[in-house]
Amino acid sequence: MSLEAIQAEVQETYDYLVGEAVTAMNQGGSFAPFGAAIRYDGERTHMNVDLAAEASTPNQHIHGLISAFRGEAANGSLKLAGLIFDGQMARADGLRVPALVVHIEHDSGEGVQVFVPYQRIIGGKVHLENPVVEPIEPEIFQAAA
Repeated sequence: MSLEAIQAEVQETYDYLVGEAVTAMNQGGSFAPFGAAIRYDGERTHMNVDLAAEASTPNQHIHGLISAFRGEAANGSLKLAGLIFDGQMARADGLRVPALVVHIEHDSGEGVQVFVPYQRIIGGKVHLENPVVEPIEPEIFQAAA
């Protein structure tokens, strides 16, 4: 697979995850961590972890998503997986601000974590600021490699 094709799939997954998260935040104020994947047959999936919202933590959702993705990756059915959660990031001045955190990995072993700072504006709507992209060590495809 070409680098351009991989970048296109990563961008498409990023756009989907951020779009769904912002829609949820604009409608209800928050969301539980969720994910999306692309299988080798071209199927694109949305993934949630079935945990009671009132009795679970975001970390439990994140670990559940990573575990589910790892299982599918080990079976050789996934070529890309990503997840998103509401977190924080430190700005250059050291101040911690709210941010959407997007974690995307490709079966080639490449991965990125994108921090998208945001602000709530009048009416509770979300205004996204410039994303910060960092390469990461794979967590999902490490077992499949």
